[in-house]
Amino acid sequence: MRTLLVALPGLVLAGIGLTHPHHLDATTAQWWQDMHVILAVIFPLLGAAQWVLLEDTPKIVRWAGRTATFGYVVFYGALDALAGIGGGAMAIANGGRSPADAPLFKIGNQLGTVGAWCFFAASIAIAVCALLKHRLKAIPGAAFLLFGSFLFLDSHIYWPEGVIACTCLAIGMAAISYASASGRSAIEDSTRT
Repeated sequence: MRTLLVALPGLVLAGIGLTHPHHLDATTAQWWQDMHVILAVIFPLLGAAQWVLLEDTPKIVRWAGRTATFGYVVFYGALDALAGIGGGAMAIANGGRSPADAPLFKIGNQLGTVGAWCFFAASIAIAVCALLKHRLKAIPGAAFLLFGSFLFLDSHIYWPEGVIACTCLAIGMAAISYASASGRSAIEDSTRT
């Protein structure tokens, strides 16, 4: 169940990413705004998945990673609120983009960049600890998680790169969760015998 739950946010984001407009204008403004209202709920769940995966890390790494995850949720959420919801609302009101919305996108993108780097830092902590603890079993998950996190740094969820990033995040998180669960099962089995 845990494996499915940590994969689900990435999969939902990849699906929504297939519909993400590449440009904000009068024809895309309503969906741009509405989509980012939905994303305001889904993006934090991606951080929640990291939070869960950090449970299997040493205490110092867990808290540093969770601090980074918190930074991702806050700063990336600000990007969606400002450039997503706010930018969409302004485009609806103005019949498309205007110079007046430039500050929203500028500060939103700056905050989003901080959030994406926080996400990447937490992913590195998860991947490294999984590799040290579960060795070969963790290689596929770590590779997918790190590749997806790297793509996520500047792709948001735009097709194609952002959709690939979110799909890789889902696969990586699920694979790390599975490796961790199978590692716990092996330990429990050995203590019973």
